Amino acid sequence: MNRRAWLAALLGAVSTVAVAGAGGSLATSPPKRIVVLDWALTEMLLSIGVVPVGAANIAGFRRSFPASDLPRPVVDLGLMFQPNLELLLSLKPDLIVVAPAHATLLASLGRIAPTVTFGRYRSSPTPYTAACAETLQLARMLDCAPRAAALLARAARMLDEARARLAALPGVRGTPLYVVRFLDETHLRVYGLHSMFGEMLAILGLQNAWQGATNSGAYATIAFEALAPASGATLLYQKPLPLSVVNMMNTSPLWAALPLVRSGRLIGMPGVPAEGSVVSAIYFVRMLVDALEQAMPHHSLAGTPPRDGAQEDRT
Repeated sequence: MNRRAWLAALLGAVSTVAVAGAGGSLATSPPKRIVVLDWALTEMLLSIGVVPVGAANIAGFRRSFPASDLPRPVVDLGLMFQPNLELLLSLKPDLIVVAPAHATLLASLGRIAPTVTFGRYRSSPTPYTAACAETLQLARMLDCAPRAAALLARAARMLDEARARLAALPGVRGTPLYVVRFLDETHLRVYGLHSMFGEMLAILGLQNAWQGATNSGAYATIAFEALAPASGATLLYQKPLPLSVVNMMNTSPLWAALPLVRSGRLIGMPGVPAEGSVVSAIYFVRMLVDALEQAMPHHSLAGTPPRDGAQEDRT
């Protein structure tokens, strides 16, 4: 990429990407030594074939983002919002990638290397669509736009395949689906229309059962009895479950009285980070369709309460 094309690509991103430090600009050649302090943006970099030299809380990333493989040589910089700045400086990065939540660190990071902010897709009413756009934008900045285009083409094909698989499952499209993550034995997080999961359901032609209020449009934290009126809905819960939740499901009369529990309309699926980028969104679709297909041999979208489980990871 020549200087003029590089500047044009950078200027095309100005509306959503601010560059802090180094006089507010990047070098005329694409950055090579990149540090990233956000898990979802780590995933975004890896999805376009860019391996950072350093990343935040690598163990937590590997535990929480199962669809992405972070190579061993990447240096662990510590906590996302309290990175080891001395170690970061020693890596001699020529670009630092952060999320909007890192705003208070921009001045310090900008003294080390040019710093760009991505990840605003998470506050979009259509986070998957916005994540696709940001992935292309980041790829243009790093001179690997063809890899991003290939990623999005693969994602589109996988969505087409998922819709075809769902079409073979009678009754699925007319059944409201809750997508939830249990927080403890009483409360769960239910994902709304404008969450990543909600947009993926819509893209697949599935109905989101949660039509209530949400926090910034993405999710609501509710007591499980709030699910009681939805007698025709199926509950898709993310695993692993906290042990306290497993015990509650096996012993609580209030839980057992819920219409969707009485009818066995419960399906467990592997956990997926709700704030993930394109790779996590497609991983969610694959796990969702797999779970629905596995439930069908029993009876329509039916499952059984879990009899065992693992303590939820807290990160």
